[in-house]
Amino acid sequence: MKLPQRILLIVILICMVWIALSVFKIHIDIEVVNNEEEHSKIHGQSPHNHGKFKRDPDPEPEELLPPYSGKEKLPPIYVPWSDYQSPYQKEKEVELHESYRFNKYLSDRIPLNRDVEDTRPGTCKVQKYPKNMGKVSVVLISYNEAVSVVFRTIYSAINRSPPHLLHEFILYDDGSVWEESIGPMKAEAERVKEVPVHFVRNTTRGGLMRARTAAAKYATGDILVYLDSHCEVMQGWLEPLIEPIYRDPTAVTCPVIETIQWETMELHSGRAPMGSMGSFNILMNYNWYPIPQKEQARRKQEHGRFWDISPIQSPAMAGGLFAINREYFHHLGEYDTQMNVWGGENTEISIRIWSCGGSLLFTPCSKVGHVFRHGYPYDFQGDHFDTVLFNYKRVAKVWFDEDEEFYYKLRPMAREKDVGSVEERQRLRSSLQCKPYKWFVNNIAPNLVSEDQLAHYGQMKNVGKPRFCIDNLGNENKGAGLSIGNYPCHNPNSAIDNQFVMVTKSGIFRTIDRCLTVNMRGIVAMSHCFDFHEPSFIWEYSTTDQTLTHKRSGKCLDFGDKDMETQLAVLNCNGSDRQKWVFTYNQK
Repeated sequence: MKLPQRILLIVILICMVWIALSVFKIHIDIEVVNNEEEHSKIHGQSPHNHGKFKRDPDPEPEELLPPYSGKEKLPPIYVPWSDYQSPYQKEKEVELHESYRFNKYLSDRIPLNRDVEDTRPGTCKVQKYPKNMGKVSVVLISYNEAVSVVFRTIYSAINRSPPHLLHEFILYDDGSVWEESIGPMKAEAERVKEVPVHFVRNTTRGGLMRARTAAAKYATGDILVYLDSHCEVMQGWLEPLIEPIYRDPTAVTCPVIETIQWETMELHSGRAPMGSMGSFNILMNYNWYPIPQKEQARRKQEHGRFWDISPIQSPAMAGGLFAINREYFHHLGEYDTQMNVWGGENTEISIRIWSCGGSLLFTPCSKVGHVFRHGYPYDFQGDHFDTVLFNYKRVAKVWFDEDEEFYYKLRPMAREKDVGSVEERQRLRSSLQCKPYKWFVNNIAPNLVSEDQLAHYGQMKNVGKPRFCIDNLGNENKGAGLSIGNYPCHNPNSAIDNQFVMVTKSGIFRTIDRCLTVNMRGIVAMSHCFDFHEPSFIWEYSTTDQTLTHKRSGKCLDFGDKDMETQLAVLNCNGSDRQKWVFTYNQK
């Protein structure tokens, strides 16, 4: 072959390769756009709405690493005043418990860098993660806290986090007045050499929301990890917590929260994969709920054989422990700093995350122990209920839309409460192009109900015994299968949580947190509100006969044989006043 022909052939081959690569690039670009469009279908937003908040490309295989195994059997580190070698003094334990509401005396005698058992599911240990997922700033807020629990939090994170990911700690003191929480806390921060611990002190108490917002401004990492100041992270906790954020900077993640017993300081942790998700009810009280079948099906489809350790989409966070891209945290509006002390901030930020284009995930392979104290060791700058009610009303005014009025029907004392201006937060909501609250209820939180879904609701009085109402008897949060009863009607202008019942337009009879069905003995029992397709959940209320009929059995709800009945049953319908009921509110 002549030289010019060879050159021509080489040029043609180069052109063909260039064309092929161009087509491949277009194909990849189309795939990325389609993936972004799939994400936007959930939120109804432009796939480029967040600008710089885009998912990074997947890393090359050689960049993947197993979770960090951590450091164990290290020489013990104690607080300087620990008398761990002296006999245990019960009277000191009792004395310190009164101030700290956990066993502070025992905590001071336990190493700050103690070993804990690895209870992750076995499949968590064989996962691999990108090596460089960003620098992490761990943020702790301390108010009159014990040095030992704060630095057990810090040392556990140092010893169980990949050094190249753990960038710094921001230890923000929110106006402590106890001496140990000031001078000794700062001195202990200076004693840590492995990772910078920046001790920042606010001279006056601002409350959790203001403190966390202020502390974030001192952080320089790519990702903020907020932890309560009395935690212990477990092996392999960090990589699964931040990987979803590395993939999608609009994702916010939470670890599995395990219990550190306040009496013994023992860390109790189960080995089974996480089986619950977090949400709040219409009163904005946080609780744990079974993972809906729809979410389980999504996880199985997207994650195959590792589905049971895959991230769980959750309507809400508990609030104390979560990770978020630092720039996204500021973009999203940080916290409502007009809220006081704490309470309701987890509800507010959870609604905001989902409604404004983000997602909230629990990560089963990330586990963090938390000291659940025996009461509150601090005041709420006033009445506890009043402080939380103030915060909840701000959430309702900014985010609940027409369901703000529904909230007042449950909390009538909030209606006239002055909570200051919410215009700034409403402008934020508008600028972020957030979805309506009804969208959140219908698409994200299956345990919730909005007022327009209800046919009959409020207090449910018996016609034959008009002083008596249906009452959950305090059983609602004690587990499924417990019964309801009748009880003297509460003042409708007070908190009527136990007596607020609803019949939805689709025939679901429910309390605030439970749906009502009939067991094998004909007793009305409470169950979780996720299996609406089950015929046993369907009821029908007749405005003509004033009867509530269980559709499957064809029987009517009966008042029972006596006042203060603790178990109500369905009986053959007989037209008696004992089987007639009226509701506070009715709508078509």
